Amino acid sequence: MTLKNPDKHFFTDTRLNEGPWQAFERDFARLLLHKEFDDVRVVGGPGDNGADVLGIINDELWVFQCKHTNSNRPPVNAIKEAVNAAEVYGADRIGVVISTYPSESFNREILKYEQRGLSIDVFGPKKISDLCKNAPVFNHKRKNLRFYQQEVFEQSYNKLVDTGKAQIIMATGLGKTVVMSEIVSCLFEEEKLDRGRVLVLAHTRELVKQLLEGFWSQLPKWVDTHMLMGGEFPTYFEGITFATVQSIAKQINKLPKFDAIFIDEAHHAGASTFLNIIDTINPKYLAGFTATPWRGDGFDISDILGKPVSRVGISEGLAKGFLSDIDYRLIADDLDWDFIQQKSKYQYSIKQLNKKLLIPSRDDKAAKIIAEEFINEERKAAIIFSPGITHAMDFVGWLRHAGLTAEVITSSQTNREQEVIMSRFKAGEFQVAVTVDMFNEGVDVPDVDMVVFLRATHSRRIFVQQLGRGLRVSQEKDKVIVLDFVSDLRRMAMVLDLDKSVKTLQVEKLGLGERLVAFNDHSAGTFLKEWLLDQADLFLREGDASLDIPAFDYPEPDLVQ
Repeated sequence: MTLKNPDKHFFTDTRLNEGPWQAFERDFARLLLHKEFDDVRVVGGPGDNGADVLGIINDELWVFQCKHTNSNRPPVNAIKEAVNAAEVYGADRIGVVISTYPSESFNREILKYEQRGLSIDVFGPKKISDLCKNAPVFNHKRKNLRFYQQEVFEQSYNKLVDTGKAQIIMATGLGKTVVMSEIVSCLFEEEKLDRGRVLVLAHTRELVKQLLEGFWSQLPKWVDTHMLMGGEFPTYFEGITFATVQSIAKQINKLPKFDAIFIDEAHHAGASTFLNIIDTINPKYLAGFTATPWRGDGFDISDILGKPVSRVGISEGLAKGFLSDIDYRLIADDLDWDFIQQKSKYQYSIKQLNKKLLIPSRDDKAAKIIAEEFINEERKAAIIFSPGITHAMDFVGWLRHAGLTAEVITSSQTNREQEVIMSRFKAGEFQVAVTVDMFNEGVDVPDVDMVVFLRATHSRRIFVQQLGRGLRVSQEKDKVIVLDFVSDLRRMAMVLDLDKSVKTLQVEKLGLGERLVAFNDHSAGTFLKEWLLDQADLFLREGDASLDIPAFDYPEPDLVQ
């Protein structure tokens, strides 16, 4: 990509003068990435102890207090807040970031601390502007496209420019955000946007934040970014606006025209709120990305986005090694052997067989198994999907009793509480996060190397989304171990169907390896695996199909441990 406007940058005079303050903080965080800081995080909010932005460079932790004012001089107490934050976070360096030029009293306060031997760096309008002008066009986190991402990018971009629509299906962990941001960057670079405005939509706050920060890595510094949600409204819209669909719906009459709309998790696009936004804005370009195109209501998103132009599914991603290797273990050792030994010739529904054949493990036993595997396999981080909020809170107690550090993250908590716990989880402050369905979409924790299912779902979309939380590749990760305690025949059929899909791809590397499906009890495992392979097509049909248990002698279970 050839780059125009190399001297232009996102920290505009409009941002300095008009904010909003949230965008001022975020743009400074983005600037740090262009100056080769690592682990940059925006932490401002209630309970931040005076810190707004954290970043590491040259093995030193910096803490920054950001103060945006429209016309007044920056408040002197910002300095004390920054010093307090440095103590709380154990920072090596302190910075105060201000949008207007400091007063004499502000400078005198800085001098007082310097005389005590405490150096505080001040980043005012001129220093910020100079840093931006001298920064490289792309920040050091920019990713080179993998060959399949390059192929998806080219196909999707050409389709979008030619027809105005594009639907892209990419499995979780394969780089949807990277490809999406490359397409948007190219639209800006090739001057395909008449107004220079793009809207990126998602349905949750967490996902919107991750999209914005993910785009930063791929965008040239002359493309501005904004956020519209949670009471924040951009002061201008040139560049890319990231927003929840709910926020846009509420503000739809206050918005300017956008040239393009990009929808993440586009399987939600069939909802009336999305459809109304699309109809009202009527963009020149409309694109949607999803890992799971299926909707429970049967709505076909192709009616909105056109037929998929690119498709890289979870099976292909696993088989070709684009995703983390999986060691998938179905915990199905509690079988009703008396029932099996009846050599039944009667037909049973799936619900009946689940009740008659499979006996779920108790929570205390499950927690002990999880802790044992986590420790023995030297895992770093695990996500557990629980049947409900009350169960999740109780199960955290069982995990702690088994020797693991664990926290619960559910929809019963406030957005701020969720953000704090997620930040701690990503930083490695505890080992296991227990949730219900908070992690189905929009959570990027590459170091998660264990996923545990304690809940049943017959939704292929939700199963793939939850499994995807552990599939992202990272340098420190050898594989993801999946422990599935769900005593449900339809779930087992899903897993075996996935295994079959991967292994039928004629490729050199099989990402799933030889241990995709492992059972604690080998005799139970042999019976279930062979029978489920026979019946898989019936299990995967809609409704409660009737199934036969084959009439032949089963081996007695080996009770010797």
